[in-house]
Amino acid sequence: MNIRKNVDYSVMFSMLDTLMEANLPQMELYYEIGRTVSNQQEKGAAVAAAEHLQSAFPEASGFSPRNLRRMRDFSLAYENNPVLLAQAMTLGWTQNVVLLESDLTVSERTWYINAAQQSSWTKLELLREIEGGAHLEESLDLTEGVCYTEEDNPVVEAAAHVTDRDPQCGGVGSSG
Repeated sequence: MNIRKNVDYSVMFSMLDTLMEANLPQMELYYEIGRTVSNQQEKGAAVAAAEHLQSAFPEASGFSPRNLRRMRDFSLAYENNPVLLAQAMTLGWTQNVVLLESDLTVSERTWYINAAQQSSWTKLELLREIEGGAHLEESLDLTEGVCYTEEDNPVVEAAAHVTDRDPQCGGVGSSG
């Protein structure tokens, strides 16, 4: 039998009410709700928050215990990286859930956020690309780069084929 401790969540509930009444954009709301829940030490905070939101705002959807835990994870994933948070906030919630649940490194998550923005990927397309390891195959940088040698002759390189060092081109050369 699962018995909950008697915990006073009144401060958290008050903060959640304030957030819900602020009419924030969805991603900002979810981040702030996640921060509010993550500030609670108790294990059942997400469940308590979900129950409170469902009863206080019955017309609102998306506030299941599972989704509240995702919001908490979302806020924790980006709390020390405001630049990446701003980029993640440009994606939809379901895309961010895919990124959070895909066990990606920060650099891989950054790559997929940028790729999803540039390619306007849907949730399913993003999932397919992650499962296929697209970040291992494709560079998001310019596909061709121009550098100048000492003689001011342009050298065009394909970024996808860069493998060794060329001192004439900023230390990077192509494998030709």
